[in-house]
Amino acid sequence: MKYGISAIAFDIDGTLYPSWRFNLRIIPFLLKNFNFMSAFNKTRKDIRLWQEKNPDKVLDNFFDFQAEILAKYAEKSKEDVKNFLEAEIYTGWKKRFARIRPYFFARESIEEFKSRGLKIALLSDFLPEQKNDVWGILPLCDAAFGTETIGALKPSPLPFRRLAEALDLPCDKILYVGNNLKYDVAGAKAAGMYTACIKSRLFILLKKIFAQKDTEKPDIYFSNYRQLLKFMI
Repeated sequence: MKYGISAIAFDIDGTLYPSWRFNLRIIPFLLKNFNFMSAFNKTRKDIRLWQEKNPDKVLDNFFDFQAEILAKYAEKSKEDVKNFLEAEIYTGWKKRFARIRPYFFARESIEEFKSRGLKIALLSDFLPEQKNDVWGILPLCDAAFGTETIGALKPSPLPFRRLAEALDLPCDKILYVGNNLKYDVAGAKAAGMYTACIKSRLFILLKKIFAQKDTEKPDIYFSNYRQLLKFMI
């Protein structure tokens, strides 16, 4: 196997399925709850700023910490925002994801990796169970985490290291597959993992033409899962 890896771990949102497919479905929800979701985005930024100042620490009470900040931005009680997040997002979006189709050949390529003896894992900034069985991929996993339960969001290297511990492998034996250079690629590389990034063919072509130097450049760019499988096997 390329790079001598023993496991492949995947982000979910925008990596196993195109983000636009989900974004289109939640437009009415976002319009209805614009102020709350704006407050939620600000909250996540604040959490990441806290992480930058405390790079070696995890939040043992992540959900309480998040709710406390969000309550201030949303001008609601801490209990109200926790209930909203649970009912409308963590649990409420499950039915929405049930109608989303993953990238073509995503599950099949992961099944092939698994059949060749590689460990499979998921690491997302939201709970994997929010996407039900993640289109049949979750049952294939040797480890699956939401970074929230670990207590640190990407790009902190801490959740990547925790994932490596769960797989009982050093980080340099793991390929992490994501779609975001700033969060997925930078975080995984900081932990010492190999990285692959799914992008459109046009994006990859422009990178080659203009020879742009990404500070978070992945080891592999790919535009579809057949391509990733071909690269690695």
